[in-house]
Amino acid sequence: MIRIPLLYILLILGLVSTAQSPARTLTVAEFVEIIKQYHPIAKQAALLPQQALAELRLAQGGWDPTIYSNYDRKTYDGKNYYSYFENNIKVPVWYGIEIKGGYDVVYGNNLNPEKILPDDGLGYLGVSVSLLRNMLMDKQRAALRQAQLFREASEQQKLIQLNDLLLDAVKAYYEWSYAYNELQVYNEAVRLAEIRYDATKKTAQLGDRPAIDTIEALTQLQGRQLQQAEAKLHFVKSSFELANYLWLDNGQPRPFDTLLLPSPLSSEFLQVEILLSQVDELEVQLRQSHPELLNYRLKLRQLDIERRLKIENLKPTLNASYNVLSERFNFKSDAGILFTNNYKFGVNFSMPLSFTQGRAELKLTRLKIEYARYELDNKTQQLVNKLKSYYNELVILQQQTRIYQSSLEGFQRLFDGETIRFQNGESSLFLVNARENRYLESQVKLRELQAKFYKTDALLKWTLGNLATR
Repeated sequence: MIRIPLLYILLILGLVSTAQSPARTLTVAEFVEIIKQYHPIAKQAALLPQQALAELRLAQGGWDPTIYSNYDRKTYDGKNYYSYFENNIKVPVWYGIEIKGGYDVVYGNNLNPEKILPDDGLGYLGVSVSLLRNMLMDKQRAALRQAQLFREASEQQKLIQLNDLLLDAVKAYYEWSYAYNELQVYNEAVRLAEIRYDATKKTAQLGDRPAIDTIEALTQLQGRQLQQAEAKLHFVKSSFELANYLWLDNGQPRPFDTLLLPSPLSSEFLQVEILLSQVDELEVQLRQSHPELLNYRLKLRQLDIERRLKIENLKPTLNASYNVLSERFNFKSDAGILFTNNYKFGVNFSMPLSFTQGRAELKLTRLKIEYARYELDNKTQQLVNKLKSYYNELVILQQQTRIYQSSLEGFQRLFDGETIRFQNGESSLFLVNARENRYLESQVKLRELQAKFYKTDALLKWTLGNLATR
């Protein structure tokens, strides 16, 4: 004997009793909102912009003003050799400029002549400037601009994750909906087969029908019951698959609810005219706004910033600094004007003789840019081809659904007519069963086409990158 797990038995019994219990309909829109709010992957995606904001603040910290203070004293054998007290503040600004100010006090018996200052100390205000390397771009500015781009990219990465998650979820929903509708078809088929079997058995007992018809009706009933069992198993599997996407606000998986049912499948999409000419407009939309393509473009912009930084590193280093000096921070006294009196000025210059490292780094960055461009071109072409494929599939599925819906009406009329003929003694049970088989197959096939259309529609929206915004 085949041993079926107890959980499956209980779930099947619960699903069977659903028809007698008050059920709740879960629409696809409600399903998507539940995923956006409570699914762990959706919550992970929501962390990406916060992470990017933290990275941006980290980069902005490179422009934080800094204060510095140092006290250094030497006393030996009762003598104060020296006491140095240094204090300053530095404020970095754009274009490699740093503004600084400070106040130093020095006293003692054994001072270095270079460090001798006025008795009341010496204050200074000054600026240091990068004149060649780091004037147009430096590590701090590059890190800040890349962090700003990363913040934009995080929003696109969030949409990409949600887009992928919702695609799998919506496909699972419509598979669940198809399985439920398939089960309803076979439930009705079993009900009719039972009625027909009971009626045939009674008429055979009365001698109005041959006994062989009883066997025909019984085998038909058993065949329907087998189809019903397969449909139940399909519904059970699809229900468990759907449960993967249902979570509670406390972060716990949502207990499976056998009273939860999908929205009925319909052919409302037959009322919408799908024109092949619209695919060109969708392609333009895809190229302009797809989050993956935008993400690649932001990556290229980040690499371009890196390229500019590497170009800066090929320049010689030339830094200049100038400080105005004054006692007691009274710069209006005899501090002088610029290079006339009471100032400190310095220039430093350095340059590698071959720039081997700088040229190699620049070459690597250019190769990264070229590689990323190829990736962008390839991804764009893939998405465009998928867009056209899914769009054409929608057109064909709409045509097939329209044909099958018309065929279903014809098969129903044939089945009803054959049933009337059988009741009038003008047909056989075999012909009635044959008509019913085609009618049931058409019903199931129509539901399959409806579900496939909605899945393909989800794939089309996923290709456009806007499934997360539905």
